[in-house]
Amino acid sequence: MIPSWSPDGRYIVFARANAYQLKSKQAEGELLLREQDCAEFLSEGKLFLFDLYRVPYNNGQGGKAEPLDGASRNGRSNYFARYSPDGKWIVFCQARSYMLLQPDSELYIIPAGGGTARRLAGNTARMNSWHCWSPNGRWLVFSSKVESPYTKLCLTHIDEQGESTPAVLLAHFTAPDRAANIPEFVNTAPGSIARIEQRFLDDLSHARAAYVLENNGDADAAIKEYERALSINPRNVHAHQRLGYLLFTAKGNQKEGLAHTTEALRLNPNDGCAHFDLGMALGRQGDAGRAVLHLAKALELLPDGFDRRYNPVDMRIALGEALVLNGEPERAATTLSRAVSLNPQSAQAHYILALALAAQGLVDEPAAQYSTAKSLQAGIDILPDLHILMSCNYEKAGQYRAALESAQTALRIARAAGDQHLIQLATQRMEACRENAGGQ
Repeated sequence: MIPSWSPDGRYIVFARANAYQLKSKQAEGELLLREQDCAEFLSEGKLFLFDLYRVPYNNGQGGKAEPLDGASRNGRSNYFARYSPDGKWIVFCQARSYMLLQPDSELYIIPAGGGTARRLAGNTARMNSWHCWSPNGRWLVFSSKVESPYTKLCLTHIDEQGESTPAVLLAHFTAPDRAANIPEFVNTAPGSIARIEQRFLDDLSHARAAYVLENNGDADAAIKEYERALSINPRNVHAHQRLGYLLFTAKGNQKEGLAHTTEALRLNPNDGCAHFDLGMALGRQGDAGRAVLHLAKALELLPDGFDRRYNPVDMRIALGEALVLNGEPERAATTLSRAVSLNPQSAQAHYILALALAAQGLVDEPAAQYSTAKSLQAGIDILPDLHILMSCNYEKAGQYRAALESAQTALRIARAAGDQHLIQLATQRMEACRENAGGQ
C-alpha cells in the first residue's frame, strides 16, 4: 500500500501482509502465498490482515523493517499510514480485514515511533479513509461514505495531544453523483485560487469510451464519443484517427473520413495507424502509388504492428497488394514473404504472394503459394487477376491445358463478382488457350 515518508526523511512507513496469520513461506525476503491459501480468503471467510512496518532510509542503504507498535499484530488490518507534518503523529486506517473500500474502515492515531493507538473522534459511521494532513498539522481531511454511496469529504481538527473533534462534512465540495478520493491540501495564500473548474470528463475520457464501444462493435456510439472528444479538444490525434477510420469504412463517408485521417497526420506526422488508414483508403480509391507511400510509412513506424487492427501480418499483406497494383511485384514478394514467415497459417498472405509471384512471370512458385492458400482457406480464391496472370504464364511455358484451366477459373470468379472488364479478359484468355490446348 502507498508508503509514507517521515518529514525528516529518515523513515518510511508502509503496509505489509501479516506474516503470522498466513500459511506462507519466506523466500528471498518476500512473502509468498501458496495457491491453496487464496480460497481461504476469497470464499471461506478467513481474515486478510495487514500490519504497518517502519524501515529506516539510512542514506539509501535501508535497514530492517520493523512492525510498528499500535498498528501491527493486533488482530486487525492496519494500512494507509500518513505522517503529520511535524513528524509527531501517524494517522492510519484500521478495518476488520483487507484494505480499500472497507465499510468498517476507521482512522486511528499513534505516536510516530509507535505506541497506543487511539480511535479518532472524527470518524463517521461508514468507511473513513484517504486522509491528508493540513500543512500546519492541525486539520485532517478524509473521505467518508456516511451520507452516500459516493465518498464525500470530511474535516476534523487535531490538537497537540492528537485529539480530534467530530467531523464536519464539506457539503459543497463534490457533486451528488461523484466520489471524492485522496483529497490534498494546497499550501497557498487565501485568494490565490480564483476558481476551480470540475472536469470529470475530458476529451481522453470520451476517446477511451469510444474505443471500448468500437471494440464491442457499436460503431455509431463510438463515432458520437469520438466527436464529443473532438468538441472538447480538436487536437486529439487518436480521436481524429479512429473517427476517420470509422466514417470511411463503417459509414461509407469517404470525404469526411479522409478529412479526419488527414488532420490526424497533420497533428502527428508519425502516427503509424493514421498512415495505414490513409494508405488503405487511397488503395480503395485506385491510387496505388500514394497508397504504397503511406502503407510503407506505417510499417516503418510500426514494424511490429500496434493492435489487432494493425497487426504486422495484415499490414504487410496490404502493402504487398498495393505494390503489385503499383507495378512493383518483386518488392511486393519480399514484403509478402515476410508476412508468410510471421504467420505461415495466413491464407491471405500466401494468396497475395502468389499474385506477386505470378506478376513476375513465374509458374511453379505462384502455383505452390496458391495451393497452400486454398488448403488453408477454401473461400480465399476471389481474384480473377491471379488466374489471368497464371494462365498467361502457363501458356508461355507451353502448359496449354493448365493455361486453359486457369482462364476458366478466372472467368468463374469474374462472373461471380460481376466484373465485366475481367469477364471479357478471361473470355479472351480462354479462347486463346483453347486453340493451343487443342493442339496438345
